[in-house]
Amino acid sequence: MPSDASKSNGHHDKRPLSPRDNATVSNSPKNSPREKQQRVDEKRNNVSPLPFAVAASPPKFVSFEEIMKAANGVANMALAHEIAVKNDFRFEKMSPPENSIEGQVTKIVHKAFWDSLEEKLNENPPDLSQAIQLLSEVKRNLVDLLLPQHQRIRTQVDEVLDLELIEQQAEHRTLDFMYYANFVISLMAQLCAPLRDDEITHLKQLTDIVPLYREIFRVLDLMKMDMANFTLQQIRPYIQKQSVEYEANKFKQFLQTQEENGIDGLQFAKAWLERAFLKYNADAAETASSQNASATTSSPATPAAILNTAYMELLDWDENQVFPESLLMDEGRFMDLRNKTRWLALVSAILLVTYNTVGESIAGIKGFKESLKEQISILLPSTSEGDVAEMVVNVAGQINKEVQECLHKHDFPAMDEAKQSLLQGQIQSVASPDHSVHKVMKSRLMKFIQSLISQPQSRDVLLPPGFSAVSEELSHVCGQFLRLASHNRAVFGSYYTDIITKLLNDAQSATA
Repeated sequence: MPSDASKSNGHHDKRPLSPRDNATVSNSPKNSPREKQQRVDEKRNNVSPLPFAVAASPPKFVSFEEIMKAANGVANMALAHEIAVKNDFRFEKMSPPENSIEGQVTKIVHKAFWDSLEEKLNENPPDLSQAIQLLSEVKRNLVDLLLPQHQRIRTQVDEVLDLELIEQQAEHRTLDFMYYANFVISLMAQLCAPLRDDEITHLKQLTDIVPLYREIFRVLDLMKMDMANFTLQQIRPYIQKQSVEYEANKFKQFLQTQEENGIDGLQFAKAWLERAFLKYNADAAETASSQNASATTSSPATPAAILNTAYMELLDWDENQVFPESLLMDEGRFMDLRNKTRWLALVSAILLVTYNTVGESIAGIKGFKESLKEQISILLPSTSEGDVAEMVVNVAGQINKEVQECLHKHDFPAMDEAKQSLLQGQIQSVASPDHSVHKVMKSRLMKFIQSLISQPQSRDVLLPPGFSAVSEELSHVCGQFLRLASHNRAVFGSYYTDIITKLLNDAQSATA
């Protein structure tokens, strides 16, 4: 927020706003619908990883106070987690949908308030009781925006918006609403973020008392949200630093509550890690077999290596599996990354078969591959939940059109009908995850991401072949995946190590 000094010199303090003011983020990942797991409820055996669950057997009872305490703890942990892992996290005003009952009621109540104020001001003599309350509320909102260093402005607010004096002016019919409105607007101009300059200019153009004060309140609400997000931005590094310990402590309390009620709070995390343990061993045996070597000569199984294998499963998650308890807060984000990973593999496969089918004529045309990628993105967005095979039909038609236009533009022979049919057929068939090209591109992508998560330190990396056109999207997916995995490992690493160490010891004992 700007200091008094900066404003007194007539200059806006163009302080940084929340990330939303600097960038538009569409990834705010959407949470996966919880309904997706309803079909696997029978696998839960009436046990839920949520903190309010009570095991079916043996019967236990939890007091309402204990439930609310656990709920509040998890809510606080979720908020801290959101701030820590979501760089574009910001507070936003919750407004009910306009067509909802709540939205209609809110609209009616607000309209009734301002209509009542206008009616009272138009009485003869005017009834100023509601107007005085309004000025009192304006003063309170202004004070809420002030920082400790704003002592001069705070004193000014107290002197000008003196409620006793305002009541006396009302009694003597000398209350000048425009005077107070102009004073408030001038302070708002000093305190607001640059983003709100146009709003302030609009306020200065209003002359009718009721619409003016209604707009003042609206802009004050926006400014309070700006202040909250500005404050959040300043303390974000501290929150991120402390969130690991805070989340770990809260999860420990959650596990204790679960244990007291006969519930294994890590039931599904253990199943997740056990699958990773088995997969790691199977992959090691397969690698050793292909190299005519003993599985014991390959890289030894370590908790870190097995955990990395577990994280990779999240990018190819089977929705019939129940999500691990320790990852529930990021389930939506990981499912969004899974979908984007699948999209990257499919788009790269489509581009590969396109270039292989058309041939050298388009191979050297600068920017054409990126142009095709943009067309694919429009027809087949990474957030798509529809029938991919059906969408790819449209993609195939559009690519055929783009290729024909490109060939004509660069004086290359056009494709005949047979080759056009071949191109569209190749594109449609590659949509299947079982298609050989699709499988190759997905394998390259997964190996690339696994190499990053296995060696997360900063270093230059070479993109896998065939992914140059989607390098920006790939970088975003990898960056978010590494950030989520790193934070999750920091919070729950000790639990994972204990579980995996037990699996390793059990396996060693079984082969001894």
